[in-house]
Amino acid sequence: MNRIILIGNGFDLAHGMKTSYNDFINDYWSNTILSILEIKESSFENLEIKITEISSLLSLYLSKNKSYQDLVEGLEKTKGKMVFKNKFLEQINEKKQIQNWVDIENEYYLLLKKAFKDENCTYKISQLNSDFTEIQKLLENYLKKIETNFRNDFGNDESDVNLKISIGNKVYSQFKLKDFTEASINKKVDSEYLEIKDDLKAINSGIVNMKDINEKKQNLISAIGKSDPRTIIRKRLLSETATNYFNLQPAEILFLNFNYTFTEILYNNLTWFELINVGKNLEKSVIHIHGTTDPKDNNNVIFGFGDEIDEDYKSIENLNDNIFLENIKSIKYFETDNYKKLLEFLNSGDYQIFIFGHSCGNSDRTLLSTLFEHKNCVSIKPFYYKREKDDNYSEIVRNITRNFSNKAVLRDKVVNKEYCEPLT
Repeated sequence: MNRIILIGNGFDLAHGMKTSYNDFINDYWSNTILSILEIKESSFENLEIKITEISSLLSLYLSKNKSYQDLVEGLEKTKGKMVFKNKFLEQINEKKQIQNWVDIENEYYLLLKKAFKDENCTYKISQLNSDFTEIQKLLENYLKKIETNFRNDFGNDESDVNLKISIGNKVYSQFKLKDFTEASINKKVDSEYLEIKDDLKAINSGIVNMKDINEKKQNLISAIGKSDPRTIIRKRLLSETATNYFNLQPAEILFLNFNYTFTEILYNNLTWFELINVGKNLEKSVIHIHGTTDPKDNNNVIFGFGDEIDEDYKSIENLNDNIFLENIKSIKYFETDNYKKLLEFLNSGDYQIFIFGHSCGNSDRTLLSTLFEHKNCVSIKPFYYKREKDDNYSEIVRNITRNFSNKAVLRDKVVNKEYCEPLT
C-alpha cells in the first residue's frame, strides 16, 4: 500500500516561508513604494501602474507605512493620480475577500467567464491573459527570492529541527487501518490471513513449531488461538497495537507538490530515513505537478484554473477559440510527463492521501477529483491548521466534498476529525 503527501501552500507557511498571497502582494507594494520615493520625480511608471502628479508631501504619508492602502490614501491627500495598466492587479487589490492563491485563480476564471458571456465586456480575454501572465512573472521572481532565503536560514534554530521531526514522523508513520475504507480493511484482513494461513495450519497440526516463524506472526497466531482468524486479524488491525502484529509501513511515498518551491526536499533523503528508522526498501518519488521556478528543472510554472467540472467550462471549450483556454491547468499538464507519472502511481495500487497545507479548492478540482475518486484511493486524511480559537478541518472537508460525485464514497474515504491532527 502506498501514500501520497499532497502538499499545498500551507505546508510552506508552516515552515516559515512567506509564500502566501498577502506576503506576495505586500512585498510588491512595499518595493514599488520604495521605487516611487527613490526617484523623487512627479511621475512614476512600471509595467503594472502609472502615477502622475506626485507631490513631495507624499513621502510624509509613506515614510513608515508602505501598503497599497497607504499609497492610495497618500495619493488622495496629495492629489496624486494612479492608473492601473494591469487591470488584473487592480481587480485583486480592490477585492478584500481575496486572501489565498486559490482566490486569485478563481478571480481569473470569473473574469474569463465574464469576457466569454458579455459581448460588451471592456476587459477582453487577450488583455486578461496578458495581465495574468505578468502577475505570474512577478510571483515567480518573488518565490525565487523567498526560496533562496529559506535555504540559507532554515535549520538554524532548534524550532526548525523540532518542526522537521514532527512532520517527518507524520510523513513516514505506519498506516492506521481505522483511517481506511471498509472495503480496504476487508481486503487487508484477507491479505494478512493468506500470509499466515499455511503457518497457522502447520502449527495447529504440530508440523511446525511456533519458534520457527517470525515474531510478528508468532504474536498474531498466539492471539488467534482457536478463534476465527479473520475476526481476530480485523480486531488487531484496528487496534492501537497493530504494529506488534503487522508491517504497516508504506511501500512507496509520493510527494505530490502543488507549490512551486522545493520544501519537500527536507523529508526526501536517505539521512532522514535512517534518522527515524524507516526501512531502506521504502521507495519515494516527487512530482511538482504545477512546475517550479527553477529553469534547470524544465518544469514551467502552471498558474491558472483547473475546474473542468464547472458548468460553464464546456461552453467555453465549445467556443472554438483557444485564447480562452490559455490558462487552463489541465491543458498545461500536457507540457510535461508529470500527469502521466501521477496516473501511473494511482494505478499501481491502493494509496492513502495525507493533505499537508492544501485547501482543496475549486481551482484544482479536476486533478483532485481524479485523485480522490480513484478506485485505489482508500483514505483521505487532512492535517489541519490549528488557529488560536479554532481550526480549518471543516473548511478543508467542505472543499473536499466538491470533488466527489458520490457522497457515500466521500464519507467512507475522508478520515473523521477524531482521528486527525494538526500538521504542526
